[in-house]
Amino acid sequence: MYISEIINEASGQSIAVFYGGRFQTMHKGHSGLYIQLTSTFGTDNVFIATTFGKNQQVMHSAGDFSTDPFTFEEKSSIAYKMFDVKPGHIVNTQPYKPDVTLIGRNPEATVVVLAFSEKDAGRLKSGGSLAPLPEDMSNLQSVSEGRVYFITMPVNEGGMSATDFRTTMADESIDDAKKQNVFQQFFGKFDQEVFDFIKERVS
Repeated sequence: MYISEIINEASGQSIAVFYGGRFQTMHKGHSGLYIQLTSTFGTDNVFIATTFGKNQQVMHSAGDFSTDPFTFEEKSSIAYKMFDVKPGHIVNTQPYKPDVTLIGRNPEATVVVLAFSEKDAGRLKSGGSLAPLPEDMSNLQSVSEGRVYFITMPVNEGGMSATDFRTTMADESIDDAKKQNVFQQFFGKFDQEVFDFIKERVS
């Protein structure tokens, strides 16, 4: 039984789990955590929360792709092509304050859970509206009541770094054969179209 079914039986509420991050880009470590969340809460209830803010838009307009090279639409496309994360489950919303109406949920009847990896756990502290997801889930509050829960997930793939990946892909001294190998390790499979797009963008 999924946790979502337990919550629904106890309170009649639905649950929405948002796995948040920059995802520049999503890699197989992220995908592993996403799959783990779907196996616990149900695929229909788990969403990737990411965005592409005004600062990043200004940088792109100036031709600066150094720190956030991919737009929301591009991040969504890569996650779909490489990990089959359906577009409806990648949401253009703030990871720490997700908008449940964007996924068609009623805030008055939806329990919101934020999921982040352990390396980001310091950003999630109990207090105010935030609280750890309790073991007893019979009396959870909806997001409209001012409560948001959180869980932390273990770091997968040895803390694989998207920054290191982008640096390698941008390095003109590294030949394509090695870059393709790094791409394969990063994503768990190879896709020529995505490889060419990422290499061109970060270069």
